[in-house]
Amino acid sequence: MLKEIDITWILFAGILSLLFLVSIVGQIFKQMVSNEKMSAMVKVFNERVGLWWAMCGVFTVAAFTGGLGSIIVFGLTSFLLLREFITITPTRKGDHHTLFWVFFIILPLQYFFLLRDWYGMFIILIPVYAFLFIPLRIAITGETHGFMERTAKIQWALMICIYCISHAPALLKVDFPGEPKMGLRLLLFLCLIVQTNDITQRVFSYVHRNNGAKLVAGLVVSTILGASLWWATPFSILQSAAMAALIVFMGTAGNFCYAAMVQDRNKPGVVVVQTRQNVTERVISLCFAAPVFFHIARYYFTNRPPIAF
Repeated sequence: MLKEIDITWILFAGILSLLFLVSIVGQIFKQMVSNEKMSAMVKVFNERVGLWWAMCGVFTVAAFTGGLGSIIVFGLTSFLLLREFITITPTRKGDHHTLFWVFFIILPLQYFFLLRDWYGMFIILIPVYAFLFIPLRIAITGETHGFMERTAKIQWALMICIYCISHAPALLKVDFPGEPKMGLRLLLFLCLIVQTNDITQRVFSYVHRNNGAKLVAGLVVSTILGASLWWATPFSILQSAAMAALIVFMGTAGNFCYAAMVQDRNKPGVVVVQTRQNVTERVISLCFAAPVFFHIARYYFTNRPPIAF
């Protein structure tokens, strides 16, 4: 039987080898393709390959820092995501003090509790304490115009940009008895399935206009990939396929919600400041998939009680 560390690095080495191959293929197609439609498809493909390289960077940092580096990377991602989210859904001047608390108090606390293995506070800080604090802080300003909408925007941003995505590095803190590197592999599994689904759907959308066909293509490819990686997870082949399908479902739900938000902000009379980063579009599927995957993996595939890491 392969040792735990061997399985982890064999998986990582295989992904790196595949990345080198697809990166070369992507650059070759970039030089060869002249058709506008195909060029757009190749551009999307290369952008997603770039995200895979970034994911491997996070994996490497996590492996050599015991998870600290990964928590820092995801904390910075939350900051950038939150900043862009607030830009897409502008708030009022009276909300600036509230946003200060969001960016510089609540966000660092969420990742601090994760770093300190304080599961109870990690899991309730935002959906309980921050949820109650945000409307109070806005009400104190005395600016009541659009109170409900402004509160909902900030609370939604908190949940998506900080709470949900923080569950991805939280996988590194889950204790799988006898398998100290399992959390690392599950983080890699989660990111692989999310990105595979995204790139499959985006590339397929250039080939076939039917949305249903695009969703099925993403589901089939990602589920097959998930099943093929069962040996690197605590799941059986069928369980691994089912977990991949669940990740696809949640990731697709995130994409649908993001599309609805963009369409709402693009309606007549709404002014939206454009951003070049587009962080939200790239990680929204991970935001939706991470908490569901984390809790199922932690509750059903570890021997620890559900009240502590």
